[in-house]
Amino acid sequence: MNGEPTIPSCESRFPAVTASIAAARHWVRDCVEGLGGPLRQHRMIQNAELLVSEMITNAIRHGAGPPLIRLTWNGRLLRIAVSDSSDRWPRMRVTKNTEPGGFGMLLLERLAYRWGVTPRHPGKTVWAELSLAP
Repeated sequence: MNGEPTIPSCESRFPAVTASIAAARHWVRDCVEGLGGPLRQHRMIQNAELLVSEMITNAIRHGAGPPLIRLTWNGRLLRIAVSDSSDRWPRMRVTKNTEPGGFGMLLLERLAYRWGVTPRHPGKTVWAELSLAP
């Protein structure tokens, strides 16, 4: 041990199939329960489930390889990171309310305290942070 505090986190890789979307939502709830503290009683759980659902859907539809999801809790922010092997970055799509899909990035923009994309080799990580404060 180097004396540095550990930041609670959990991660899991999911197959690149649509059944993973529901599995990832359940995994998020289990992970957050395990992280403990005020997260268990906070609406952040529902927002985290929704964002993970949208982010893994995008990774499966537009990415490559099995997505890796990592949640990290620092006591104030819950960081959600979804990595895949595609170099193609997400982008906002203009859709009509009558069209299915295309709202994932809009939800990310509205619900996240902040979000971004980090390049990896290979691929990228799309991340979002949810704040405990309203």
